[in-house]
Amino acid sequence: MTDQAHRPQQQRSREKVARILRATATLLETTSYEELGTKVIAAEAGVSIGVLYRYFADKEAIVADLIRDWLRMDVRIAEQVTEEQPAPESSRELLEKLVTAYADRFRAEPGYRRVWFHGPRIAAVGAVGRQTDLDIADRLHRALVRGYALPDTDVSRRRARLALAVGGNLLDLAFRERPDGDPEILADAALIIDRYLFAPSPDA
Repeated sequence: MTDQAHRPQQQRSREKVARILRATATLLETTSYEELGTKVIAAEAGVSIGVLYRYFADKEAIVADLIRDWLRMDVRIAEQVTEEQPAPESSRELLEKLVTAYADRFRAEPGYRRVWFHGPRIAAVGAVGRQTDLDIADRLHRALVRGYALPDTDVSRRRARLALAVGGNLLDLAFRERPDGDPEILADAALIIDRYLFAPSPDA
């Protein structure tokens, strides 16, 4: 199984891996994971089945690598939004930008929505996903402390991590039945998270 640290170094090999991943994502728009096969992926990518197996043991390894790429992009999105200059005027506006950026992933990223709802649970990416959530929550927390007077406390850090889980569940609700997302849920997501993050601490 490849991952970012063990991907081939030669340009041509990297391009082949990228083609395989793009082909898989495209196929997942219309094909379920269960129906997807390595021969179909190889044909879509324009490589031989032997070349595909040179880089990936099976379709699970391909999808695992695809998910890792998506997770890395999720962190980059959080970085871009939370470090944007000039910063949004309010924490609510910052959170709206973040929610919108992740909602756009469901709308525009090939295969993303299908894997989110119907993809396999791959143990190999579970730890990466958990670390991704921690990284995003920590970036959000730092931005809110830096720019919006959120207290820098254990409580606020814990709330940032819980807020991220809440946000994920709200995206789930928004996109489960609608490929374009439920606008009312998306509109309320930032409000719900903002009020929770800035609510007085029970110990205050």
